Amino acid sequence: MPAIGYSLPAVHGTSLTAPPLPGASLLPPDVFHHLGQYSPWFPADADLPRYEVPQGCSVVFVSQLERHGSRYPTGGAFKDLSRTLRQVAKHLQRVPDAGPNHRHGQGLDSDLKWLRHWVDPKKKSDGGLRNRIGDSELVPFGQYEAYSSGRRFYERYADLFESEHVDINLDYAQHSNGKQEDIRFKSLLQAACPTQLNPSPPASYSSTLQLHHHVRQKICHYLGFAPSAAESRREKRPFVRASGGDRVVATSRFWLQGFKHSPHKPFQHAPPESAPWPPKGRPAVIGELKSGKPHRRIHNLPEPDVIIPEVRKIDDPAQPGSNNTLDVHTCSAFEHQHRDNAQSPASLKKDAFAKTATAEIRRRLARQLGKDHRGDRLHLKPQQVLQLFSLCAFDTVARLDPYGLLYDQPERNEGAVGPFCSLFKPDEFVSIYEVTTNMEKDYGFATHQPFHRALATPWLRELVARLERRAPVMSPPTSINTTLDEDPKTFPLPSETGPRAFVDFTHDNQLAPVIASLGLWGEEQSWKTSLTTPFSGRMTVEQLVCNATDYVRVLVNDAPANVSQGKWCPGAGYAPVAEGDQLCPLPSFLESLQWVDRADEWNKCDSEDLQHPIQEKSPL
Repeated sequence: MPAIGYSLPAVHGTSLTAPPLPGASLLPPDVFHHLGQYSPWFPADADLPRYEVPQGCSVVFVSQLERHGSRYPTGGAFKDLSRTLRQVAKHLQRVPDAGPNHRHGQGLDSDLKWLRHWVDPKKKSDGGLRNRIGDSELVPFGQYEAYSSGRRFYERYADLFESEHVDINLDYAQHSNGKQEDIRFKSLLQAACPTQLNPSPPASYSSTLQLHHHVRQKICHYLGFAPSAAESRREKRPFVRASGGDRVVATSRFWLQGFKHSPHKPFQHAPPESAPWPPKGRPAVIGELKSGKPHRRIHNLPEPDVIIPEVRKIDDPAQPGSNNTLDVHTCSAFEHQHRDNAQSPASLKKDAFAKTATAEIRRRLARQLGKDHRGDRLHLKPQQVLQLFSLCAFDTVARLDPYGLLYDQPERNEGAVGPFCSLFKPDEFVSIYEVTTNMEKDYGFATHQPFHRALATPWLRELVARLERRAPVMSPPTSINTTLDEDPKTFPLPSETGPRAFVDFTHDNQLAPVIASLGLWGEEQSWKTSLTTPFSGRMTVEQLVCNATDYVRVLVNDAPANVSQGKWCPGAGYAPVAEGDQLCPLPSFLESLQWVDRADEWNKCDSEDLQHPIQEKSPL
């Protein structure tokens, strides 16, 4: 896989630039590029030149699958972290600070005194809520990641949309104060202007009436009149779907706000429900919070075109689960054998590795945390050490102030890196934590997961259908929601008068199998979670026309796949344009995906004794 980089490449085709994301001086790459699925977004290869469309080519279709932005820990992880920190708090209540009269390792190490404030069980004047790590929601920085992604998408693919200033939703773009004269003026425009505007003149004018009609069109176009939002929305923005989780829907809405980039509606975060923000510099405290709170309603933001419900059998045993290509939970064998299964290959491999790899860290922390009055030390378990690694990420993204980035005010993010990051050495993030996240995703959802193609089949069927400008194959059945996909209003195909860009929002555990199933990298290249499914991670499939020939380019977090690697472009080896190593002829790309319309992979979901079909090798 490509080398890790950190600076953001410039965008193509516009003098505008996307809202900046953290640089290396704020989030050191030796830590924050190795936090697996909890890494804040960064381009997978910053050594590449800026994004460009190859000379002689034009993008005619885009499909992007994107994970939600940075968030607080999910409910289960939140409870696990709470238990670990309460255990630390109980121990520290009986441990003095290290001093000149204490032998080394007897008292709390001076470098860890900050930990007392983090785990102090006493309530503050505000009830202990301020600076607390929240539950499952997008943090404000995660909202900003989505906003930045939408802005970059528009700047990159502006040619696919009708105008520079697009109407997203009428209630979002409308800035009129509702005065009667505004209403009358709009009414006159609507009466005078044709419904379909064509700012380009005909080749010739056969009559004075045609010339008059064209001049009238030009005036209406200049005055900014457009058909109603319901008539024109799909021509002016990507068609956007979101899986029904609150953080996923919220990501899609902030993404659309960034795509709109209205000067009248700059980025503004939605306050999290489960943890007040901003932190105001006070020490953070994890405590008990009520679970199940809905995401705070986000006002004045665009809505996705389709929200596909998330109904999971594990959440409600009485429900069979719902068909959702953006959150597949209907592959029965995978659900029973692998997902959240402590005896699955992914769990066993990760646990076995962590037990050995964290041994020195556990001894070091036991020494630094000192002895209590009975002479006992606190011995953390391997899984608890991994939790503290993850808290480096969760605490930091919760502290990040997006306005400091947006308005170039670095002082607002001084001290944003959470103190838990200092518990570990930089090389331990690389050699221990990143390896565990690679195992977790590789054997749990990606290349070495025997069901990864089954999990990817529904979304890839939809991709192939759109590339071939036809309805997706519905039978044999998969997790495609046939009610939605049979309706052109909820599953439109690319067209000149309709959408030519499609963006879907999902979770990392759905993005991973889709990326893996494309076969973008050779077997010698191991899975890297931080480069594939970080927060706000994305895969982009472009269809380009170059000298009247159709090609496909696939980018994973802005890094283009190479046609000479992997299995995604069979028969590759010719370069019709300068960037030929990135471009796969459309028929070859479709050939590599012939399996998605067959039943073979999805039928594995009915198997209870499927053995691993791939010869296992170390992912290290």
